[in-house]
Formats: sequence, C-alpha cells, structure tokens
Amino acid sequence: MEVDEVKIQWLEKGLNLNMLVESIRSFLLGMDFETSLQKVQEGYLIKSDSKIPNLQLRINVNILGGPDDFTVDFLAGHQGGSFSLSIVAGYLGSIFGGGYLIRRQAGRRETLDIIESRFWKHVQTEVADLAGSATKTKR
Repeated sequence: MEVDEVKIQWLEKGLNLNMLVESIRSFLLGMDFETSLQKVQEGYLIKSDSKIPNLQLRINVNILGGPDDFTVDFLAGHQGGSFSLSIVAGYLGSIFGGGYLIRRQAGRRETLDIIESRFWKHVQTEVADLAGSATKTKR
C-alpha cells in the first residue's frame, strides 16, 4: 500500500485542540468521508474512509501534543486490496491496449492531491482563527 504522509508542527499557538479536532472532523465529513475519533494520551486520531463509490481512499489525521506544541499528521492511502497488484495489472492491461487501472490510479492520485491541498488550507485557517483559544474562558 502506498501511503502519503505530511506532518506540520505548530509552536506557541495556545490552541484548544478539541476545537481543532472537531473542525478537521467536520471538514472530512464535508468531503464525504466516514470518520471515527479516538482520544489517546498524546492527542487525537481521526480515521476516515471515503464514501464515494470507486474511490477507495483512507485518510488518517493525528493531532498530537498540547496547546502550545502540537503536530498535525496527514496520512493518506488506498484502503483495502494491494496497491502493487493493481499497478501490475494496470501495466499488463496497458501492454494489451487497456490501461484502465493506471488511469483509475491516476484519478485517485489527482483526487487525493486536491483533498490534501484543501485539507492543509483548512487547517492553516483554523489554526490562525483558533490561536489563543486554549486560554479563553467560556461565558
């Protein structure tokens, strides 16, 4: 399975991580992913699978650390099956004039690039908007 991973660290933002987690989860739901949330000692793990037919894509997001020192880790890959087998099958298909699986894999890559770009724009905006939220008190 091919997996893309990008990790970004933020320092001294005073961020309420619960609010960031909920925002990321809402973003993924809006992108038509089914999500589950797990609280761990170090932070949060969001697991999501695409609900879009013929797009077998899994995205996991780890938000680890505390309000003033945290990382957001974006991991994406193909859910189920063997990625390498589909490449071999696509290669064999292209030899015989097909190439359907290669085109399908390219479409998945393109879709993942779009989702990842939108994800990081969303996270950057949310981190900026939520800066200092860990110290704000609710009224």
